[in-house]
Amino acid sequence: MVTTRRGFSSFSVDDLDAARSFYADTLGLRVTPLGDGMGLVLHLGSSAVFVYPKEDHVPAAFTVMHLAVDDVDTVVDDLVAKGLTPTTYDAIEHDDKGVARGFMEGGDGAWFTDPAGNVVGLMDGEGVSQLLDEIGG
Repeated sequence: MVTTRRGFSSFSVDDLDAARSFYADTLGLRVTPLGDGMGLVLHLGSSAVFVYPKEDHVPAAFTVMHLAVDDVDTVVDDLVAKGLTPTTYDAIEHDDKGVARGFMEGGDGAWFTDPAGNVVGLMDGEGVSQLLDEIGG
């Protein structure tokens, strides 16, 4: 059996400067660079995600992280105003803004890609709060 003290999730990018700019300046997350270009720490409330450089980076084929927000529409409008385009999927119904209505137990969802091609999801609604309570987020 593995005894753990703590854990974290991580994903790779091909350009730390572009990632830092996207996550700090575009999304407005608190980002801490680690010394010697080792990576970035994205601070997400009581949790954190480690972003590390990888020369042969390939974007993940899945959403690397979901961000619970107060209102998906407001965030989508803000990100579109900053020049981003929502990522949509054939298997999910989206409205004209690229928002999936009723996603995640009645909340809404939207996705965007970072400069390295990794997908970041946004979600809101009561179901999100319940999910976060269940997973300890």
